[in-house]
Amino acid sequence: MSKALNYLGIARKSGGIETGEDNSSGLVKAGKARILLVAKDTSDGAKRRAEGYVYETGTILVEVPFTKDEIAGITGKSGCSMAAITDIGLAAAFLKALAEELGGDYTEKYEKIKAIQQRIDKRKAEKSKSAVGKKMGIRRKKSV
Repeated sequence: MSKALNYLGIARKSGGIETGEDNSSGLVKAGKARILLVAKDTSDGAKRRAEGYVYETGTILVEVPFTKDEIAGITGKSGCSMAAITDIGLAAAFLKALAEELGGDYTEKYEKIKAIQQRIDKRKAEKSKSAVGKKMGIRRKKSV
């Protein structure tokens, strides 16, 4: 079994993935999806719709080398041609596994999601750093 498919199973257990075209497209349009996965045996019409969903968003479209049945076996949902991963860490791990196994276009997409993850981590660090001062407060000396 592919290491990347194992990450889809982890995403399902953690609630970091939504399957099906309706659910996935809703997450992409809301800006909550990090990557949109499309099975290799998906129809051309569904692939065009997926391209339309991610056109103006920061979501990365990935045509995975797995069939609908393989994805359905891992996620527990039958006939899912699309899936959206919402967790940035799982999305990066999934793309890294694909890049290590297959290389090519997946390596480029992994680099893109890795850069997004680094920006998010940097923002979180800055936010927590500024929150420390607010939590502690600044005490002023009393004037006599």
